[in-house]
Amino acid sequence: MPDGLPDLPEITDEDIEWVSKLMRLDPLDGPRSSFLKAGSTIDVTACPGSGKTTLVVAKLAILVRKWPYKTKGICVLSHTNVAREEIQQRLCSTGIGQRLLSYPHFIDTIHGFVNRFLALPWLNSNGYPSPTIDNDVTIAFRRGKLLQREYYTIQNFLKQKYSDFDRLRICTPDLCFDLGGKPFPAGPNSNSFQLAKKAIEASAGAGFFCYDEMFVLARALLDGFPAAASWLKRRFPLIMLDEMQDTFELQGDMLHKLFPRSAPDIVVQRVGDPNQAIFDSDDDNPDMTDPFPDPDTNRCACVSNSHRFGSKIAEIASPFAVTPVSPTGLCGIGPTAMMCSEEACPHAIFLFPKDNTAGVLDAYGKHVLTIFNDNALANGTVTAVGAIHRHKPEVTPGHDHFPQAVPHYWSGYNAEIGRKEPHPRTLLQYIQVAQSTVRKDQEISSGIDKIASGFIRLAGIIGISGRMRRKPRTHRTIVDMLKDDTPTLAIYRSLIKAFLIDFIPLTSVNWASMQNNMLAVACSLCGGVTENRNATQFLAWSDGTASPNVGTGSSQDDAAPNVYRVWEGNRKVDIKLGSIHSVKGQTHLATMILSTYWYDHSSKRILPWLLGTRVNGNGANSQDRKRLLQTYVAMTRPTHMVCFAIPRFVFGNDQAISQNVATLIGRGWRVAELVDGSCRWF
Repeated sequence: MPDGLPDLPEITDEDIEWVSKLMRLDPLDGPRSSFLKAGSTIDVTACPGSGKTTLVVAKLAILVRKWPYKTKGICVLSHTNVAREEIQQRLCSTGIGQRLLSYPHFIDTIHGFVNRFLALPWLNSNGYPSPTIDNDVTIAFRRGKLLQREYYTIQNFLKQKYSDFDRLRICTPDLCFDLGGKPFPAGPNSNSFQLAKKAIEASAGAGFFCYDEMFVLARALLDGFPAAASWLKRRFPLIMLDEMQDTFELQGDMLHKLFPRSAPDIVVQRVGDPNQAIFDSDDDNPDMTDPFPDPDTNRCACVSNSHRFGSKIAEIASPFAVTPVSPTGLCGIGPTAMMCSEEACPHAIFLFPKDNTAGVLDAYGKHVLTIFNDNALANGTVTAVGAIHRHKPEVTPGHDHFPQAVPHYWSGYNAEIGRKEPHPRTLLQYIQVAQSTVRKDQEISSGIDKIASGFIRLAGIIGISGRMRRKPRTHRTIVDMLKDDTPTLAIYRSLIKAFLIDFIPLTSVNWASMQNNMLAVACSLCGGVTENRNATQFLAWSDGTASPNVGTGSSQDDAAPNVYRVWEGNRKVDIKLGSIHSVKGQTHLATMILSTYWYDHSSKRILPWLLGTRVNGNGANSQDRKRLLQTYVAMTRPTHMVCFAIPRFVFGNDQAISQNVATLIGRGWRVAELVDGSCRWF
C-alpha cells in the first residue's frame, strides 16, 4: 500500500444491491447509501431507530468481500460486542462474516483492542504473570491480601473521605495509585497509604488488574515505544468506530493517539448519536479530545429519520434532543409493522401524590391493556425506566427526595439485575441474573455461563485461582477443570439443575442449605489452600433491594425478575423495570419514564420541555443536559407509546395544574391523576 490515503475498495450501487438482498434490507435512502459508499474519514450521526449497527454491518460485508490485502485489515471498535454478534448472526452463515472475525481484521471492544495490542505486550515484556483483567476479581483479591482489621482500617478512613476501597486504581506503570482519578487522601507514611500500597502491589504481582488500569499500561507502552502507533496504523488502514457517543475521556484520548483523524494514511469512520451520550458511571466524562461529531460539516453526514416510530413520537421527543437532530428535527417514518394507528396510541402522563407511588405501575399497565391487543403484547416489550435505579435507604415517603429511584415504585426491583450489563456483587445476584436471562430468552446456555462466572469469581475470592487465569469464565471451563473430581462435578451440575431447570425458590433457608456445596465447587476449582471466610460477603443472603416505599407488589406467578405484572380481568401485561441506561439500543412497544431524583426531581427539571417552553439544549446547565439526554434515550425506545410518571407537586398549585394540563392536552398528551389508587383522566 503506498503512502498517503489508503486505497480502499470502492462501494458501488451493485454492491449495495447485493448486501441488501443478503441482509434483507429495505431500500436504502440517500443518506444511508452515502454512508455505505463513503471512502474517506467521516462522522455519521444517526438518530434512534435508524439502523446504525445494521449499516455498519452492511458496509463491513461489502468491504471484506472486496478486501485486497492479506496483512492489512479493518479494525472495528465499539463499547460492546454488538457489532461482532450481529455479524455472527447475519453473515457467518454466508462465509463473508467469518472472514471479518479472523486475521488480518479485528473486531472487538475498545478495551479489548487496548488489551490485545498494547497493555498485554507491556505486561509480558515487564515480567508480569499472565493477567486476570476483571474489576470484581481484582478488588476481591486486594481485600483478601489484607487482614480483616486492616481492611476495615482503610475502608473506614476512606469512607470518612467520601471514597471507598473499591475505587483504588493503579495510575502509573510503577504502581502509584489513586482513587479513580482523585488523589489518595493521606501521605505515603500513613498507615492507610501503606495498607493500600500493600494491596495494590500484591494484586499486580499476582497479575490481577482492573479494566481501566490497562489504559495506564497501554500508555506506558506507547510512551516507551512510540513506533507502536505507526505500526498499528499500517496494520489497520480503515478504522470504524460504532456507538461513538459512548466514548469517554480515557478511551478517546487513547484512540486519538493511535488513530488521529487528521492522519493522511488512514481512514477513520465514526458512527453514533450525540443525543444518546449517557454514561453508566458518574466518573465517566465525554471525550473532548476529538469531539463527536466533527465541527467541520464537510466531514459529517446525518441520518435523521427513524424506522422505529412514527411522526408523533418523533414530534414529542425532538425537543429533548440536546443537539438538534436536523434543521427540521427528528423524523419518524415507522414503525414498519403498525400494531395500531398512531391516533389509537395516546401518549399519557400520570400524576401521583408526592409521597405515594401506589398504583402508578398498575395505572400504566391498565392503560397499555386498553390500547393493545394480546398479539401486540406478545410481540412487544412494555417497560418502565428511571434515570436512577439504586435507592438510598434513608429516602422514604415524606423525604424531600422521594421518589428517588426505580425501587420506590416497586420494592421487588433488583438494581443489579436492572443494569444494561448486570454487574453482580454476590453469588445470589449472579444466580438471579442467570434466572432472569433464561426466563427472558428461553435459552439456558447464557444462564449457565453466568452462574459459572459467579463460581469462578468465588474461587478467586477464597484462594489463588492461578490455573484459571486467562481462561473464559464459562461452564465449559468449570467442567474441564472438574473432570477428575467426579463427586464435585456432580455437585456443580446438581446446583445448575436446581437453579435453572427446577427453578427452586430462592429463599434464605434454601440458600443456607446449599452454601457448603457452593464452597466445595469453588475449593476444587482453586486446587490449593483456600480461606473460606473471605467469601462471607460474596455468599451472603439478601432479601433484595426492597426499600420502605408505597409501591404495591405485583402478581409473581411465572413473572421474571424485575417484571411487574398487571392484571385486568383475565388479561395481563408484564412491565419490565430498569434503568434508562439499561435500555439503550432496545426497541419497546411502550415505555414509561419514571420521575427520579438526582440533585432535583427529574420531572421538575424537564417540565419546560414537556410544556414546549424550551427546546433542545440551548441554555441548559450541565445537569439538565444530562437529564435531557436520558429522557431523549427513553422516549425514543418505543414504537408506539410514551408515558411519564410525575409527582403532582411538580405541576404547582391547582391553578397551575389546570393550565399545565390544558397545555399538555393541546400538545397531544392524555393526562391522568391517581387519587386513592384510582386513575382519573382529565
